[in-house]
Amino acid sequence: MSPGAQSCCSGTPPRRSVSELVERGLRRNRAAPLPIEGARCADAEGLSVSFSLDVRTGLVAGIGFDASACATLLAYCELVAETMLGAPPAAARQLAPADLAARLPGVPRLKQSRAFLAVAAFRAALAEIAPVTNTLSEEAQQ
Repeated sequence: MSPGAQSCCSGTPPRRSVSELVERGLRRNRAAPLPIEGARCADAEGLSVSFSLDVRTGLVAGIGFDASACATLLAYCELVAETMLGAPPAAARQLAPADLAARLPGVPRLKQSRAFLAVAAFRAALAEIAPVTNTLSEEAQQ
């Protein structure tokens, strides 16, 4: 068994670096939005982000985002996408900015506020799940 496979399967999440997350986040940031789109959230520095989701069988099946060109914000958004994929929406709503900061310790303290922006935008997308689900349920009953 290779060292990478061993650490991957031991139950410990793989260590992520800011640069790895930014690289993957840039690809996700360019993708078309998914069916459920959240409101765009912005901070006092002019950075902004919006998330889009695909929910199937009660789980977050897809996560996309459109974020300002800030490496730290992209890294936090990608971390949200990678860690919340497959989660039930109720559990995903429990994500907190401190969770992101703890999972990405390489971010300077002055830039950790981007975690608040990423989480706020993710929650805005999660807030849109119920109306879409209710609309689909009402159509099925008719």
